[in-house]
Amino acid sequence: MIKIFKSLALIILVSCNSGAAEISSDESEFPIQVINEKILFIGNSFTFYWNLPSQVEQMSIERGINWDVKHVTVPSAKLQDHWNNTDLKSLLENETFDHVIIQEHSTYPLTNSDNTKTYFDLIISLIPSSTEIHFFSTWMYPSIEQFNTNNEDYPLEESIKQIVEGTNSKIIPVGRAFKLFNDKHPQFNLLMEDDKHPNPNGSYLASCIIFSHLSSETSFNLSKRYKGKDSKGVDIYYSIVEDEVLTLLQQISDEVIF
Repeated sequence: MIKIFKSLALIILVSCNSGAAEISSDESEFPIQVINEKILFIGNSFTFYWNLPSQVEQMSIERGINWDVKHVTVPSAKLQDHWNNTDLKSLLENETFDHVIIQEHSTYPLTNSDNTKTYFDLIISLIPSSTEIHFFSTWMYPSIEQFNTNNEDYPLEESIKQIVEGTNSKIIPVGRAFKLFNDKHPQFNLLMEDDKHPNPNGSYLASCIIFSHLSSETSFNLSKRYKGKDSKGVDIYYSIVEDEVLTLLQQISDEVIF
């Protein structure tokens, strides 16, 4: 059964002596008095790597916005798989969200756009009109460049524009940010060794883009790491980025969003 969870297996258990700021999700230290908005992510590993939803939630807590973030994410899932997920349908029937962020399989907007359009429309038909819908536009990576037949700068984003046409959905331009960062700072990588999934830098950049897209607030001066605690009370770091790249990631996020 697909489980909805907020903290994922892809976490780093580390000890760190740096004096840089860090934000804890331990509610005894940072109590959330009011949940201002509820957000749901629907996606796959591109969404859950390095606890991206939890990072977005912690960014909101750091700024006092206090989002409650949930996600339904399954490795390699397509929107068709999510449409057939009874747990997701039950969640959407029984809970109302202010924002729903939808992420398709990384190749499908290019190779199966009709399928993506069909199941995107079906999923959003379950969501009330009061909820804002967002399509998470992912990044190009080496093995899917072959599908960029028109040699566009942002082929996934261009395809998604056609998919969301006729709806009130907004595109979150994460892939645009990845390309801009790679062009400006090629010395820093955003992907894991598989040249596909995001590394901590990539997930942090995606988190900044999503945070600023939803909040209209800059990501400048956000912390470089966020932590929670496991069942034994031991610190769990969701992800960490180094000081030398932190500001560069935040600058790119602001350049793309603002």
